[in-house]
Amino acid sequence: LAHPPVTFAHEKRKYDVRMPAARKFIADHKLNELVEGRHKDVGLIVQGGIYPSLIRALQQVGLADAFGNIELPLLVLNVVYPLVPDEIVAFAAGRKAVLVIEEGQPEYIEHEVGSILRRADVNTAVHGKDVLPMAGEYTSEVLLGGLVKFIAARVPALGNIGDGGYAAEIA
Repeated sequence: LAHPPVTFAHEKRKYDVRMPAARKFIADHKLNELVEGRHKDVGLIVQGGIYPSLIRALQQVGLADAFGNIELPLLVLNVVYPLVPDEIVAFAAGRKAVLVIEEGQPEYIEHEVGSILRRADVNTAVHGKDVLPMAGEYTSEVLLGGLVKFIAARVPALGNIGDGGYAAEIA
């Protein structure tokens, strides 16, 4: 049978034993990647599959180079389920805001990141589908539009990157 009450024991084991074991495995084997950036007051959390498009978008405005050096810190989620709360909290703590970049809808990762941070009493603002499209492919051009909105709102010191202002500043 695959319905309650038969499934209750399975659900309890899933969340009491298997989920913590999966999270420990992800953390121990460093399956998700942390990439440091120079501007510490914001960060980007991205699905691993979107990483190349994001790097290209960052390159277009001078916030990344061809050698993997980036200006904004990244948490690359090569494993999107389950999320590892300790990784999310450690990445977001002390930042003004994070931008969660996930294709598809609804915005499951964005909601989970927000929940993890609130449970940990971390008041970092979480952005995502408010600056990025709800649906469609996240090409470099699409990501660039969302990044420009996010940076204009949260990192005004970078100037108007949409007009190349930041790229010209660091050139």
